[in-house]
Amino acid sequence: MKSLSPLAGKTILIIGEPGFLSDGAKQALIARQASITGPIVVSTAMDCLSEGLEFEAAIIDVRISDEAMLWLNEWLETRGIPFVFAHDQRSKAPAGGFILSGRRADIDAMITALFGPDLSYYH
Repeated sequence: MKSLSPLAGKTILIIGEPGFLSDGAKQALIARQASITGPIVVSTAMDCLSEGLEFEAAIIDVRISDEAMLWLNEWLETRGIPFVFAHDQRSKAPAGGFILSGRRADIDAMITALFGPDLSYYH
């Protein structure tokens, strides 16, 4: 039987510092049948992407440098890979945006942005 989860069989790249992906968020993504790569720090991510790391979507820590954000944005958009910028639930990021947590509503919002019907939305 084919899974109904839009994440089933997809690899999600997590770009951020080691504490960016909580155990709860990781388990929530895995429960929806996603494979997780990372989290990897920005400098490593830039090298891995240049070397051909394969994945279907990315979740990127919004706290990365502007230069890295612009580079990742261009690299992912050029290849048509969906991505979102998010913050973890502990950070003092501005209200709104995506939150990388284990809460169902937070995960569902990112899944919809990454794989929902409007695929023109990347971030």
